[in-house]
Amino acid sequence: MKIRQKFAFYNFILLLTPILLIGVLTVIFIIIFVMKFPVEQLYMSRTALLNPLVLTSAIGKFFSSNPLAIIYVIVWAAIGIAIGAVTTTVITKKMVSHLEQTINKLCDNMYTIRNGDLNFEVIGSEYDELNDMCEAFDSMRRALIASRAKEEELKRERNMLIANISHDLKTPITSIKGYIDGINDGVADTPEKMSKYLETIRSKAGVVEELVSNLSMFAKLEVSELAFDMKCVDLRDLVFEILDGYRLDIENAGIETEIDLGESELNVMIDAEKIRRVFNNIIDNSLKYRRKESKKLSVRCFADSGYAYAIIEDDGMGINQNEIKKVFDSFYRTDKSRTSQIKGNGLGLGIAKQITEKHGGKLWLRSDGENKGTIATVCLPLSKV
Repeated sequence: MKIRQKFAFYNFILLLTPILLIGVLTVIFIIIFVMKFPVEQLYMSRTALLNPLVLTSAIGKFFSSNPLAIIYVIVWAAIGIAIGAVTTTVITKKMVSHLEQTINKLCDNMYTIRNGDLNFEVIGSEYDELNDMCEAFDSMRRALIASRAKEEELKRERNMLIANISHDLKTPITSIKGYIDGINDGVADTPEKMSKYLETIRSKAGVVEELVSNLSMFAKLEVSELAFDMKCVDLRDLVFEILDGYRLDIENAGIETEIDLGESELNVMIDAEKIRRVFNNIIDNSLKYRRKESKKLSVRCFADSGYAYAIIEDDGMGINQNEIKKVFDSFYRTDKSRTSQIKGNGLGLGIAKQITEKHGGKLWLRSDGENKGTIATVCLPLSKV
């Protein structure tokens, strides 16, 4: 029920109840008054009743000759006032009791939340407006619970992030320091050894540089500060160019490529360099996570329902079904027992997914399980220009 309707009902009761009670009281007092006093002394004609002076004079003479009647009138008036006061107090208290109960409960809930406890139930109200307020308050409580859970998850991820960064930086830096110490101690005493040491130092420095670059892009994506230079590009041309850059790596890995880029243009509005990073990460993973038996890398492009699709399929290590949803998490790596010799910092796929989504597209992976290959799908909206 609406508060306005409830108040209108109580106001009607508040008006009617004292009128009825005072009416009953008046009838009782009139009966007693008639039986107790000689009211025939008050008999007057209708003309006299219309004359205030005559009426006042008659009443005055009556009460002068019957002073006890004044007490009855005073008692009647006092009881009438008491009835009005009591009924007003009772009905008003009844009217506001539900309001106070709900409001006080909400206040208690606020103090409970302030003290950090969110495990309680918000009780509704018979008033529609207050019930809506209670539901909104409970919705806020549930949102706070979700926010707290997310904060705990972010805290856990942040701690894991710091631990992983420390580990991923420590390993190449320790190696670099070791090789520098070897050079300083004269261990690299031939040009061949010196060249090998310097090449190793350069390689390890490249690992650190890649990690720092990924961290920088990851941080910018997280706070939406990464700038995008959007241009209309034929996705087929970009994919072909990227695959051409991997030609030697693919040949050296003994992998055959099956390429079907379609015949129709796939114009998309993208930042080509950043989308290039997406495909580079996918192809790098296909090459890194291949098996000795791996021989295939298939790339297809086509359009469907206003989107351009690029599908990259390999026959590599595949992904366990329990891990397929986790591979986009920051610093996540698949089973270390299978990939202990594979370099990577676990940021690539997470960055690739965010870049794709910033373009209004999607990136997802599919695998039938370990050693059954992986299918990566990049979906981008076709340009309307």
